[in-house]
Amino acid sequence: MLISVKTGQPLRPAKAVLFDLDGTLVDTADDLGAALNHVLVKYGFAPVTAERYRPVASHGAKGLLELGFGHSLREFPFTTLRNELLDYYQQHLTVHSKLFGGADQFLPLLSESQIPWGIVTNKPYKLAAAMLRQMRGMEQCQILLGGDSLHQRKPSPVPLWVAAHKMGVAAADCWYIGDAERDIEAANRAGMTSIIADYGFIATTDTPELWGADCRVDHLLALKPAL
Repeated sequence: MLISVKTGQPLRPAKAVLFDLDGTLVDTADDLGAALNHVLVKYGFAPVTAERYRPVASHGAKGLLELGFGHSLREFPFTTLRNELLDYYQQHLTVHSKLFGGADQFLPLLSESQIPWGIVTNKPYKLAAAMLRQMRGMEQCQILLGGDSLHQRKPSPVPLWVAAHKMGVAAADCWYIGDAERDIEAANRAGMTSIIADYGFIATTDTPELWGADCRVDHLLALKPAL
């Protein structure tokens, strides 16, 4: 039985489940890292190893460029670098990306249990939608909101409220699963059950124990008993 560390009670059963995308449902690190390294090499910088880019893969183009260029980033037009990274990434979205272990079983389990699920990500909608089209196992996604779908993005709770409303489920009856502090902040502010994907892109300098989540799991199937 999974217990909420905030309430001391069993997790509230889900009537809908919402996911972050990068680092939660899909392991996108190597494709994002390849896009970063493409830009770095173009400008004469050394490529970044997977050990270094993996923990920041959830932090978008800005986080990746800050990692790769360091203090030198200020010497280049950021918008140009960002566009070059995203252009390359868009053309190589799913070369290495794959569902995290357990997701390929957990998503069908939700559908079989008639529990709708969707994705709320800060990734640009165009890229997220293309990824869903290219990957198997995403066909039952009920709603997709990207970081540019609304005026607000995580850690604002608004995208989570909009997603729940469109699925016809109260926020209190939704789970939100993510691997970043902004995910848990958004879920808590939205009044949803907040769950940390411990297997995701979490750096050693992160402090997930302080994020205030209801629970943490190292595998999505660990949530099966609470459904």
